[in-house]
Order: sequence, then C-alpha cells, then structure tokens
Amino acid sequence: MRIGFFDSGIGGLTVLKKVVKFFNNHNYFYFGDTLNVPYGSKPENFLIENLEKTFDFFEDLKIDLVISACNTSDSMVKKGLVKLNNRSFDYISIIDSGIKQVKNGEKILLLATENTIKSGSYREGCIKNGVKKIKEVPCPLFVPLIEEGYWYGAMSDSITRYYLQDSENKYDKVILGCTHYPILKNHINKVLNTDIIDPADGVINSLIVDKKIPYIKGKAHIEFFITGNVEKFRILSRRFMKNIRYSANYSKIDTKK
Repeated sequence: MRIGFFDSGIGGLTVLKKVVKFFNNHNYFYFGDTLNVPYGSKPENFLIENLEKTFDFFEDLKIDLVISACNTSDSMVKKGLVKLNNRSFDYISIIDSGIKQVKNGEKILLLATENTIKSGSYREGCIKNGVKKIKEVPCPLFVPLIEEGYWYGAMSDSITRYYLQDSENKYDKVILGCTHYPILKNHINKVLNTDIIDPADGVINSLIVDKKIPYIKGKAHIEFFITGNVEKFRILSRRFMKNIRYSANYSKIDTKK
C-alpha cells in the first residue's frame, strides 16, 4: 500500500514513526513543508491553498491512503474548507484520532496551535463525546523550538513550564493537539503529571479497526519530499527515527510549480 503523510515540518514524524513501527511492509511518502513552518498562525487562505496542492501532489503519486500528520491543516478539512469528495485516496484525520480517545465526564486540557484552537475542531468533538470541561492552550514557541532540534534541556523545560504552569493537577487528560508536541512529552509530563493523549495512537487504531490493514513483517521504504533545507531535515529525521527499520530517499520539492 502507498501511504502518504503531510506536515509543516518534522512533527509528522511522530505519527509516521508509530505507523512504520507497526506496519513496516508498506511504501510511505512524507511531505514536509519546512520552507513555511510553522503553520500555527498562518492565514487561512494560505493553509487551504497549500493543502490543496499537497493533495494534488499525493494524487500524482497515486497514494492509496493519506494520513493527516498536521492538526492545523487537518482543521481546514474539519471545517469543510478543503474537500475530500473528489479525491482518489482514503483519508485519516489526526484530529478525529485524538477526539476518539476522550471519555464522557473527563476534564481535558488541549495543547495546540493558534489556528487549530481557533477552528474549534477539538472543542466541538470533545463536547460531543461528553467531556465535562476543556481548556485550550496555544503553545506557539513549541514548533520553532522543536524544528531547531531543542528537544531536551533547560530551554525546552522553561518554555514548557511557562505555558503549563497554571494547568497543573487540574485535568484528567491532556491532548497533544500538534504532532510536534509529543517530542516534548517528557517535559510536559514533568509539569502536568497527567495522562497524555497522543492522537497518533488513534491513527494506529484506525488502521487496524477501520482500515483492516494487516501486520506483515517487512522493511518499510520512505520517500521524503521537503520544501526547505533537505539536509537539516535528514539529520533531524534520522535522529528521531532511530531504532526503526526502514530505507529512505530525500528530495527537495518546489510547491510553486
């Protein structure tokens, strides 16, 4: 099967890594728009146009299944601003994959980008699932921090504490509503000491339960298509994807064409 992923940068690797680890016999295609990262505060028309181009690109590659690995872009689909009706591929929403993991009566803390929060996608879905309370916290410095490789240390710790200091011990679960954020999971755990929902786990469940994709042992191949600095992405992706069995090619792509 040919499976595509998309994100503004390296955040989508948190989804890709889990999928490849579990389903390692498929061909994977990852589009990383590192030239335009972060997406969190980009204008809506920019996000719509870029996502339409990304979907066109996946259709040209004859992708069977697209897995959203960017909550901000996925919120454009959830709002109905980007349509899937006439697309040739199947689609898994990262936002839906997170919402499915909340339960009736829970108090939820959502960490996400400004655009994802503004879309209301998580809030609406969580309320439908019967959550008692939801607080939304934008964390705009997380993505630039992660894209520069600061995954550990005092800087990551202090920025995490700055965003979360008023939310300690007040919530049953925290949703990591941006695919970059699981990279800072240890720092988030230190502050909140709360059950963490990684929507990527819901993606795995969708692949098993909804898509009926079987586990067959093999070696995955990944094609990375990057709009920005390919070498920087290669270094960070290899650092993050260590201990995963796969082969890979890295290519620079011009989205202006």
